Amino acid sequence: MTRLAVGALAATLAVLALATPARAQSKRYPPEPVDKDQEKAERSGLWEAATNPQQEPYLALLAQAKQAIEQRTPDQLTAAIELLDSAVALVPHRPEAYRWRGEASFLLGDWVKCAADLRTATVETGPTNALDKRAAVELQLRLGNCQARAGKLALAERTLAEAAASGTGTGELLMRLGEIRIAMGKLDEAIAALIAALEVSDVQQAQTRFLLASAYDRARRPAEAIAEARRAIAYDRSLGALDNPQLPFLGAGEANYLLGLAYASMESPRAEYALIYFRQFVKASPDSPWRKRAEDHLKELKGTVFPEAVERSGGAAALDLDAATAIARKAMPAMRACVAKTPTVVLEVKITKSGPESKPDLKPAPGRYRVRVPRPPPEGVNVRLAKNAEAATRGDIDAAMRCVEPLAQKLTLPAVKEKDGWYQAMFLVVGN
Repeated sequence: MTRLAVGALAATLAVLALATPARAQSKRYPPEPVDKDQEKAERSGLWEAATNPQQEPYLALLAQAKQAIEQRTPDQLTAAIELLDSAVALVPHRPEAYRWRGEASFLLGDWVKCAADLRTATVETGPTNALDKRAAVELQLRLGNCQARAGKLALAERTLAEAAASGTGTGELLMRLGEIRIAMGKLDEAIAALIAALEVSDVQQAQTRFLLASAYDRARRPAEAIAEARRAIAYDRSLGALDNPQLPFLGAGEANYLLGLAYASMESPRAEYALIYFRQFVKASPDSPWRKRAEDHLKELKGTVFPEAVERSGGAAALDLDAATAIARKAMPAMRACVAKTPTVVLEVKITKSGPESKPDLKPAPGRYRVRVPRPPPEGVNVRLAKNAEAATRGDIDAAMRCVEPLAQKLTLPAVKEKDGWYQAMFLVVGN
């Protein structure tokens, strides 16, 4: 064998010797599989960073803005918008900055800017490819809510209707679609959307049913309106969904209309409360298409004999409520005149009456303790503000209360005959 051949054979054996343990090691410790998606994303990120040097500062501004938005204070939201303005200027073709700027404007109640930014984020930059279906629908819902409150009802209806047609519409989205259609006067379509919303588990039952009641009412279907309002009240007896809604209702004075309808529909109606809220709606919404319907309610309420009833609000002594109501009604014209200057105010009058007191047991029998008899509260009249639909001035309210109090003190309600017994009678006073 030549010297050259010997050298080649030695080199081959050396390579085989090195390869054998490597193969054994690879079988014992197989290499981790390559994440092709991550590898692709990293290559894409490196390529975008190389081709677009604004990418890194853009993402940094976005992160700062998100932290500010999480604070949800007006100052932090304003600061977030300034950061996002800079981000949009750096990279105007990406949707994230528009989406978060729209979110900050939403939280500030700037509906016009919110609608513009979210539309850019969803239409012009097309982020839905980067979002799952649920997130995309939530973004559409946000956009529709902003468009509606910016006065773009037709555009808002289209936004939410398209999202609902995708098959992933939520209960809230259908509820908001129904709300928009009420504002547009499309009552049959609104009723259909709200009924569909009630079939979805995540819907806000109270608010959806209040809206459905108002759609029935405006469609001149009063029996269905009352029934639906009572179902809503069963979910929300304090009417918090109407007094403190998550979003402003559509249309000037709309909350007043809904509150008026709710109080008028109660099983024990509060006609006084219904009266002031419908009055305030008519005043706040002179050009509303529903003004005529509110005036119809006012005409119906005008025939109510006030107070509808005197209630016992405390004590256990016997009280003839019918007799007490008749006595209060005789004095009601004068009392209502006291509240004439504050037509959207309701006063509450409470009259406490007590019976004869028992004599104290000063000398108990041997081996027994002296019995202490609970004393009833002092007799008297208390007048307070019950409802103020218009935020009438404190001076006018105080003047009305000072006028009503002496009239209430003159009422000769039924006497209490039981020893140590007492009752507290309550009724409401509203202006003519």
